[in-house]
Amino acid sequence: MLDKNIAVISSGVTPTVFYWLNTQISKVVNPKNINKKYINRFNTIILVRFIPFNIFLNLIYLKRKSKKIVLVLDDNLLDINIFSELPFLYKLKIFFNIYCYKFFFFLFINEVWVTNRLLAEKVQQKMYLNQIKIKLLKLSHKQNFTKKKFYKISYLGTSSHPIELRWLKTLFLEIQKERKDCLIEIYVNKKWRNYFRSVPRIKMIYPMDWETFFLDTSLGKSDIVLNPIFNSNFNNFRSPTKFFDIARLKAVGIYSNSKPFSEFIINNHDGILVDNNIESWVEKIFFLLDNANERERLFLNSLKRIEKNLF
Repeated sequence: MLDKNIAVISSGVTPTVFYWLNTQISKVVNPKNINKKYINRFNTIILVRFIPFNIFLNLIYLKRKSKKIVLVLDDNLLDINIFSELPFLYKLKIFFNIYCYKFFFFLFINEVWVTNRLLAEKVQQKMYLNQIKIKLLKLSHKQNFTKKKFYKISYLGTSSHPIELRWLKTLFLEIQKERKDCLIEIYVNKKWRNYFRSVPRIKMIYPMDWETFFLDTSLGKSDIVLNPIFNSNFNNFRSPTKFFDIARLKAVGIYSNSKPFSEFIINNHDGILVDNNIESWVEKIFFLLDNANERERLFLNSLKRIEKNLF
């Protein structure tokens, strides 16, 4: 039984953390954000896959202070070969992040946890001089597969809307700061992928042709689709085709209260019109996420409008 005072050091909630250390997810710490003073607070430190160089000496000190240091492995990272099929840069990453430390594990590691028996045997072979306990982990899956409501918020625009995209990043950051139950989906090219990389829980999809987009969106479902638009000679004359995409996604659309949407959407009937300020959008988004009946009403009204050709 582990002490509750645990730090899991990993570059995020990786598959290894999620499936094998599920009960510790709330304690995941990125190695870039830790220092000696911080890790001194914990009785047990779990290192996932790699050894952070910035705390290597601290780990030696902590082990001498009877802290428990655990390394979790789910790959054969202690047995790299320059002639293996692994990409060269990945082999370099493995070498400098774990392989070069393997003969010194006894200085700062108490136990190595592995995820299958074959790996346990291989690790035992590579560490026969270290005399470190090797433990076989059990899959921690019970609460991973329990049903929990998550929401998908989408933006279906393209990278040809730079003003809207910059505005959306601020909105996305605000949403994800307040909620942990939202996945944001956006279609962007390589340039914009770098721009949005700092947004948590965002799914970035490369642009595709219309036929592929139609098939892809027909398979999925969103809860809310965002349609911000700013006044310009180009935007004012656009066709409100996103209304039909949103209905096909069985979602609710939130639209800028400006042309062309202001002259097409029936506000609070088949969509929501909002002025272009972040606070108003956040308020409407959170209201709809928390009110399933309202989302259903708006969606059904938009569907009826399409079926009756009320344009």
